[in-house]
Amino acid sequence: MTTRSVEHGQLTYLQIPAVDPQASARFYARVFGWKLEPGHASFEAPGFLFGQWVTDRPAAREGGPLLWIAVRDIETGLGQIGAAGGTVLEGPAPDGPRLIASFRDPAGNVVGIVQEAAPA
Repeated sequence: MTTRSVEHGQLTYLQIPAVDPQASARFYARVFGWKLEPGHASFEAPGFLFGQWVTDRPAAREGGPLLWIAVRDIETGLGQIGAAGGTVLEGPAPDGPRLIASFRDPAGNVVGIVQEAAPA
């Protein structure tokens, strides 16, 4: 059993609305490399983030929290999003020392991606 260190205020668990949990799982695995639990709509993402896709709540199409997922290269990420069945909404655009963009996942959730500035 692995002991995990979790800091106060750190995001650790996430439920993402989905129309088809398996399709959403494949999308996030393909675009972000999230590890899937075989036979379940559950995932493990970097940084001790765990979660699942759920069908008992509607997608956050307009309001609600906006999740930002880190990518190494925003242009590559946007290409993967389109190829995996997502829809790019905005970006890339500068936001301080980073680039940001947003997309709609296969269930209709609006999600952001962020590329941190390269080290000088």
